[in-house]
Amino acid sequence: MSGRVLTRDGVLALVAEATRAGTRADLRRADLRWADLHEADLYGADLRGASLSCADLYGADLRGASLSWADLHEADLHGVDLRGASLSCADLYGADLRGASLSWADLHEADLHEADLRGANLRGADLYEADLRGANLRGADLYGADLSGTTCLSVTGLPSGPAVLVPLPDGWQLTVGCWSGTVEQLRALIAKDHGWPEAEGDQIAVRRPMLAALADMAEAWAAAQPHLLEAVQEKWGKTEVVC
Repeated sequence: MSGRVLTRDGVLALVAEATRAGTRADLRRADLRWADLHEADLYGADLRGASLSCADLYGADLRGASLSWADLHEADLHGVDLRGASLSCADLYGADLRGASLSWADLHEADLHEADLRGANLRGADLYEADLRGANLRGADLYGADLSGTTCLSVTGLPSGPAVLVPLPDGWQLTVGCWSGTVEQLRALIAKDHGWPEAEGDQIAVRRPMLAALADMAEAWAAAQPHLLEAVQEKWGKTEVVC
């Protein structure tokens, strides 16, 4: 399959043949640049090393697919189902992943530089050492995602749930468990004795010092990493910054 140029019909024929045989569609290193594969059923397909740059994969089913080392830069992956897919070391530079389902996907060392991940579901995803510089993560669900070695600050082990600090076009956003806001908004919440999400009474007293320490850490991180915020704002436009 190496280097072979395939059309939409050719891809779907291979997928159908593999399904009948009870195997995975072998599309390794296939040349699918600019291919129209919108809403295609590519469940479990082997696309390792495939060339999919600028391909239209809008709404495609890629659950459990193997896309390690695939070239997907500037591909349209809007609304794609990639749950449990392997995208390790994949090139997703500038890809449109708005609203994509990437829960439990393997994205370690993937290039997501300037990718559009607005509203994407990344719960439990492996993003270890992924390149997220300039990526737009507004509204993305990062609960339980491994963000070690990325441009995001990730803190686990807090009673309130995992915490993530990410740069957005309008400033740094801190998410703790089910709560999201700015560092200043977290400090305002900490100062209150009521109105805490999922905490009251003695629980507030226990969580307050740890959240105060988190606020200090997040503030220090943002101050030490101004270039990360600048990269996002340069790509997506700068609005009023609240840090």
